[in-house]
Amino acid sequence: MAAAKAKAAEIAELGDELCSLAGHIAAATAKFLALLAEFDAKAGWAGAGIVSCAHWLSWKCGLDLRTAREHVRVAKALTTLPKTEAKFAGGRLSYSKVRAITRVAKPETEGDLVEIALEAPASQVDKLIQGLLASPDPDSDPSVVVPPDPSRLRMSHRWDEDTGDLVITGRFTPEDGAVILAALTRAEFERLRKDDGEPDLTGPPPSNVGPAMVVMAQTMAAVVEAPAGAPAAEIGFIVEKGAARVEGGPGLGKQAASEVQCGGIGRRITKGRGGGPILGYGRRRRMPSQAQLDVLHLRDGCCQTPGCGHTRFLHAHHVRFWERGGRTDMDNLILLCGSCHRALHHGEFTIKALGQQQFQFRNKVGAVVERAPGIAGDPAKVFDGSVDRDAIIPGWRGDVMDMGYATSVLIDSWEYQKRARKAAEEETKGGAPEEDPTRPSDEAT
Repeated sequence: MAAAKAKAAEIAELGDELCSLAGHIAAATAKFLALLAEFDAKAGWAGAGIVSCAHWLSWKCGLDLRTAREHVRVAKALTTLPKTEAKFAGGRLSYSKVRAITRVAKPETEGDLVEIALEAPASQVDKLIQGLLASPDPDSDPSVVVPPDPSRLRMSHRWDEDTGDLVITGRFTPEDGAVILAALTRAEFERLRKDDGEPDLTGPPPSNVGPAMVVMAQTMAAVVEAPAGAPAAEIGFIVEKGAARVEGGPGLGKQAASEVQCGGIGRRITKGRGGGPILGYGRRRRMPSQAQLDVLHLRDGCCQTPGCGHTRFLHAHHVRFWERGGRTDMDNLILLCGSCHRALHHGEFTIKALGQQQFQFRNKVGAVVERAPGIAGDPAKVFDGSVDRDAIIPGWRGDVMDMGYATSVLIDSWEYQKRARKAAEEETKGGAPEEDPTRPSDEAT
């Protein structure tokens, strides 16, 4: 019995510590976003090759671009939402709740949302915000078509480092989604077809769309010829000493390597001492050959200016200029995007070839530009003594939220408050206030 009580006390202490730390993290995040809003307003992120504040955050603070963009959005929104910012800074609201609130809150409506967020779990706050977003805006013009948010409707992919699998995530508009599901349904039928009969497309889309997606990709690759100079549109596999790997991706197992070497496009390359492909023309020609451009794309993959990463409209740049004796060799060629190439020739930064296909970037004052700067900071400063241990815990008692009811009550309340403010303004100006149609008349009472 004593052991069970001790274990329960230990678990309760762990829970208290987690909640306390969550409050401190919320307060620290609030401070981070306040500094970020000021930093962005002063364009502190501006520099050679840096295209936005989110770009700078991705480079310097280790955030992926999507997360960085969302941090910038929330930081800007909080500058007009003092009540939300105050509770956030006090550790009472988590970043998840604040992120949701800033999607719909206005200075005149944030008070109600903050009160709800202080009591409700984050999942219910998120559902409530979704309901508000789906409700029509009474101030909007129904004839005006609002385009979808491009940051929300996007696809992304990555290679899983543990399994080597390609992971694809994203979302589409309803109309694009319907087209894609229809195409996947047809692709699945063709994949499983055993005769020449007419396809039955009345059934639901396949629950596992992976095989159908591969069929769609194979169909596209078969009917459309890949344009010259577009290695990303080719099915490319790199073959080295009998082993194979996906171009720009993970290595393949023995069976997969054998398969792609039989039927895929295997590019055979030789490595130099520095790990780069050997291919050069010296001073015999100025423009890189197509083979060199292919290898440059293979080696660099994107603009090599630290913090840039653009993958389109890249230029093969002679680090030591051709007119100054530079050679058209891999040790002297590097990929730069058009903006960075122009900035280089305008003296915004310089590049030095170190040999073995290694390069060093320096800014206009001669300081080395870090390619992957470390993240500095004092973790102890995350803890703010003014944040209570239970500040982040909501006052929820287990009630289930009726999203439709909550949404309609909020919208009606905000509409009434809006009319009341308008009436007060007209009365202040000396005009007769408009009659509130929602309030009963004296005759009715």
